[in-house]
Amino acid sequence: MSKIKALLPLALLLFFVSKLVSAQPIPVELMLGNNYGSINITFTKKFSPESRFGVFHLNSLEFDYDDEYKNSIILKDLLFVETVKNLKVAAGAIYTDGGMAAQAGLIYSLKTDKFFVLCNPGINIESDPVYDIMTIFQFTPKINDQLHLHASARCLNVFTADSNLKSYQWMRIGLEKKGWTYGLAFNLDEHGPNPSVETNFGVFVQKDIF
Repeated sequence: MSKIKALLPLALLLFFVSKLVSAQPIPVELMLGNNYGSINITFTKKFSPESRFGVFHLNSLEFDYDDEYKNSIILKDLLFVETVKNLKVAAGAIYTDGGMAAQAGLIYSLKTDKFFVLCNPGINIESDPVYDIMTIFQFTPKINDQLHLHASARCLNVFTADSNLKSYQWMRIGLEKKGWTYGLAFNLDEHGPNPSVETNFGVFVQKDIF
């Protein structure tokens, strides 16, 4: 329950950020699988189309149906400045089950009519640093005037200099219409230094909000 309560400051922060980028949609995904569910919000937005400055927000909440101690949260908020086209230098904070830490990193993002790619390597600024790399690939070709295919992969690796802490590869395949995306979900999860692969099959729905 304490992890769920952490969403209150997140909700307030997300409300503030959404006002700064109110003209740009923010995708919110709900996934329900056979082992657990998740809520995911990830976006990178400039404060205005002409600005070099903006915000990167990542929120990933996993909730177990039976055991709240298996719940997991990753919350990251970074301010960035675009140094060269599509490449940004960022700094801010990250909150996980292990606590909160300052973080610095890079963000590369590229968006076209059909493709979206984002890569965010980061390092926690502490005596025993933790590293993470988030990568998102998305392919959304047009089927007709109202319908798009949605195929995406989202990969996360969290590790120290000595071992793996957490990794996952989440795949989605579905259809998008009028700001709603829905379809099938498949998650591969690995926890700890010598992990076994855990699977989670289900469905997802995603809505672009303003």
